[in-house]
Amino acid sequence: MSNTNRPHIGRPTGRTARTTQARAVRTRESIVSVAAHHFDADGYGATSINAILASGKFTKGAIYHHFLTKEAIAHQLIADWNRAVNEFISEAIGTGRPAVDQLTAIFTSLADRIAADTNLRAGMKLTLEPTIDNGAAFAHWVDAISDIIDTAITDGELTNTLTTHRLAWNLCAGTLGAVNASAILHENVDLTTRID
Repeated sequence: MSNTNRPHIGRPTGRTARTTQARAVRTRESIVSVAAHHFDADGYGATSINAILASGKFTKGAIYHHFLTKEAIAHQLIADWNRAVNEFISEAIGTGRPAVDQLTAIFTSLADRIAADTNLRAGMKLTLEPTIDNGAAFAHWVDAISDIIDTAITDGELTNTLTTHRLAWNLCAGTLGAVNASAILHENVDLTTRID
């Protein structure tokens, strides 16, 4: 006996389900994008759900359907940042080039993307936001860069000094500092040049 005529009570079928799902994905992405713009420009603490709501084309119910809190939106941006960091690090390591070339490729790629992508820039800034539970995000970035530096020290590409061991922290903190300084100083120096 076939169940092809089985009723679908309470759930959309076929094309309607796909359309609803696609709309939900667009709404979620829109919420993240609008929040990222506010977090980047105004800071996490100065951004309210109402500010995000006023700038977006979605309802308060839509926000809370996708994200229970403002912090949940921030964690999504941080997760996206971590994915980008992992992607650029994997690509650089995959080249098999010397560590200095790998580090240059990683930070140049990050600078290009940070300059062009508000979501990524906001995610990076949020890694050091003191009011949310995110301490692991910045540490993840530093640890991933430290692995490259430790390998370079072991292989004799970099000298084994205390300064070299702090290089990962300095590169990551310097990048974050350059992004924040660029936003405040409004100089005619693009972010990629500044980070380079």
